[in-house]
Amino acid sequence: MGYRILTVGGSPRPDGFSARMLRAFRAGLREGGEAWTDVSFFHYDAYACGFAPCTDCRACRRFEGCVQPDMDGFWRDFESCDGMVLASPVYHLSFPAPLKVVFDRMQRYYNARFYLGRRPPVAKYRPVVLLASAGSPDEDGAVMRVQLERLFTVTHCRLVGMTVVSGTDAAGDAPALSASQQAQLTECAASFRDAVTSGTDWTGF
Repeated sequence: MGYRILTVGGSPRPDGFSARMLRAFRAGLREGGEAWTDVSFFHYDAYACGFAPCTDCRACRRFEGCVQPDMDGFWRDFESCDGMVLASPVYHLSFPAPLKVVFDRMQRYYNARFYLGRRPPVAKYRPVVLLASAGSPDEDGAVMRVQLERLFTVTHCRLVGMTVVSGTDAAGDAPALSASQQAQLTECAASFRDAVTSGTDWTGF
């Protein structure tokens, strides 16, 4: 059985730049030899899923899990996958609201760690990469990186790679990936494969 990779899209445009980045990244993963030819991808489109926001009901301080059932399937894939890939445009230095909802709902893991004493709250370690597209030519994804690094300390994940393609506003409505951008994504995919294969652990705090 091949590796199980969870992918999460944060763009409202199914054929936008970040979606194209994700497709190129997935193709690059399959170039990793026999072990990666039958990799399975489990994809969630944050806009299409329409997950409800966290209401800070604090039930997850009393028991593990979330009382809102709409993300039950996502949690199963998130906790059991071998790695996760996030693909998103940059909205005002950060993530679009539907994808931010996914991260906010992970408060359940923070509370499992600090109110229920589960360390780590998720048994399995998973490496993560971020693929981000930005209209601004000066965007480097620094704010997104800080957000994810802090979030992942309580989810038994680690951000092991990040590719930001900036200046997409100047490329028009349907830009194609350049050869150099394709190369960036192929290199990022190779690093991600190494992280998944090595299985190096990280427990956070």
